[in-house]
Amino acid sequence: MSLGTVILYALVIFLIGAVGAGLLLRKAEKGKCRFEKFLIFVYVPLSLWSLFYYYWCLDGTGLSLIRLWPALAAFGAIRIVMLSAEIYGKSVIKIPKWIRRIWRGCFAAGLLLFAIVEGLVLGAMTGEPKGELDYVIVLGAQTIGGKPSPTLEARIDRAAAYMKENPDTLLIASGGQGSDEDTSEAECIRRTLTEKHGIAEERILMEDQSTSTAENLRYSMEIIGNADVSVGIVTNGFHEYRAMLFAKKAGFRELSSVPAETDLPMGIHYTVREFFGVISFVVRGR
Repeated sequence: MSLGTVILYALVIFLIGAVGAGLLLRKAEKGKCRFEKFLIFVYVPLSLWSLFYYYWCLDGTGLSLIRLWPALAAFGAIRIVMLSAEIYGKSVIKIPKWIRRIWRGCFAAGLLLFAIVEGLVLGAMTGEPKGELDYVIVLGAQTIGGKPSPTLEARIDRAAAYMKENPDTLLIASGGQGSDEDTSEAECIRRTLTEKHGIAEERILMEDQSTSTAENLRYSMEIIGNADVSVGIVTNGFHEYRAMLFAKKAGFRELSSVPAETDLPMGIHYTVREFFGVISFVVRGR
């Protein structure tokens, strides 16, 4: 699905939400509770979008954290009820001002942190790699029947394009063999690069023992054996920033983002989910 289609759907949902918020507030007293009214116009469209997005493309996929979207919709609905009661003077529970101030401060800080992290994720997603890197590392992803999944194929295609543009660059195909895979991810990467894209086999090094991004990069460093070489990380755009963090931890010093395509609309979920992955890395180091 194209970016334009996703934007069109989002605009329609937010327009419906804005109309709904207006109807909800049609009997509200003018000039009163302006900030609360503004929040109604935020929560209604966002709640509708969260529900629509979940049922439209995530339900039944089995992806991690997909319950985040209905949870956001439920949170928005609760806030809409609370704000409406406050606007119309029908609040059952009077919340002290100091509690509301603490809540608003914490909520604002959380939103700011989310915006900063997502800005870093989007920056790496849209980054342009340096030319003539010494190595590019293709991070493994699931294979299906010995063939690359759409996620892995996007990474391979991006790596192949870079290798053709930069004939002196070497490539490390990284990824072990999972219990449900017919071959190692590294072997799948190598075979696809040589057979589909015509990349010379002597330009490809194999790392076929890793089971995670951290191991992808740690074992690749062991193969290269030099922290001062220039290295590009090839992974899907939404994953680039966190992959670069792992690469720095593995000892690489000169890094470049080589982002592969991020499919829409699923990429919206992947990009939002990365916030939790980055926070986990910062807190736990993995």
